[in-house]
Amino acid sequence: MNVAIIEINDSGLCCGNDRGELIVCPGYALLTEQGITTGKAAFERAYLEPQQSFSQYWRQLNLSPLPVPNRHARHHADLAYAQLLELHRESGSPPKIVFATPGSFDRDQLSILLGLAKASPFEALGLIDSAVAAASQSGISGQLLHLDIQLHQCVLTRLNADSHVERTGVEVIAGIGLKSFYDTWAQHIADMFIRQYRYDPLHTAAGEQQLYDLLPNWLDQITETSELAIALDSPQGSYRLNLNRSDLLASSRTRLDQLQKKVRNIRREGETIIASHRTLLLQGFSEQLGAINTLPNDAAIQGCLNNLEAIIGNDETIHFITRLPSNSVQPQISASTSVPTPTVTATPTHALYQHKAHEIGDGLYIRIDDDQLIFSHQHTGDTSLTKENGKVQLHSDRPDLSTSNNRDNLLPGATIHIGAHQLQLIEVT
Repeated sequence: MNVAIIEINDSGLCCGNDRGELIVCPGYALLTEQGITTGKAAFERAYLEPQQSFSQYWRQLNLSPLPVPNRHARHHADLAYAQLLELHRESGSPPKIVFATPGSFDRDQLSILLGLAKASPFEALGLIDSAVAAASQSGISGQLLHLDIQLHQCVLTRLNADSHVERTGVEVIAGIGLKSFYDTWAQHIADMFIRQYRYDPLHTAAGEQQLYDLLPNWLDQITETSELAIALDSPQGSYRLNLNRSDLLASSRTRLDQLQKKVRNIRREGETIIASHRTLLLQGFSEQLGAINTLPNDAAIQGCLNNLEAIIGNDETIHFITRLPSNSVQPQISASTSVPTPTVTATPTHALYQHKAHEIGDGLYIRIDDDQLIFSHQHTGDTSLTKENGKVQLHSDRPDLSTSNNRDNLLPGATIHIGAHQLQLIEVT
């Protein structure tokens, strides 16, 4: 069955299939005279054209009129529809789709989503709570609290896991999302440039867009070091300074404390926290909250692919699934115990670069050409990923290469930096 899974989360919508292909795009839309642009291309214009930019349309999926009249979009549902079509095209136009949706979606929003699917060039086969799908692959039993972060809010899903994983409740933390943290860090960095150069990158649309374009890569790199050299271009030239990780974390301490307090107030005694991979984007979060179990980035997609029969059912009616069989349930653990997720002993199968997954296979060779990473299974390039004795190893003599993992035994989730480029290793089973 040629089925793809679309996981709805506006911090990064994912589309994956059983061939290991994975596409990720942010929940941004831009209205233009020509039509609706979505995803990465829309984000790259979000601060240049703020009046035409939208990022709330998944959280507020509804039919209320947009504040900006446009002949291409009447409401948020039109923006969501445009992004679904674009994600579907980028994923190779699979004929059948299963949707994994956040617990924050209400019945009306689920109905709108199915309505959009009916108007799309694919057949929607099923709907499932994304936390249930992801937790079904965790191997952890007992009372669970699944934490996920979206662009503008966090979603906590209560689960009961034994032979099955079942959703028992949902809590939404409004106003604390990935964008609020990014805004805080962007302001901190802007203040540094103001103090050192009297240059405010947030004062102009071009400077603001440049800062936000570079911010994700800076945040990823600074997880591996205490200080990072960063630079911004301005009309007066290029300005450089050193970004200190401790100072960066201090700038978001208040917001992180708010999130931590809310999670602790919601969490019940005996509940084990399992977190989406997206929480890794929050600098210092796991350090402050304590031991939590972070799931692989394809956990929800794999949970769907491994349970298609249970999700789709035997009739033509689409049911919203909030209960799935559990995979390899282990004895219940205490909240203070750190439990390895499946990625700890797993082997990477793909390298994810610019939202596209490249299979490692027997050997994946990488080179830089025209300021892009080029991947090949031929013996070309000065960097390679190979499988030796069941382990994925990194080979390169480049001085500008670094990795978050042991080069001789790379694990899923490892990041590799080649010059200004970043790729991530993932496992697709």
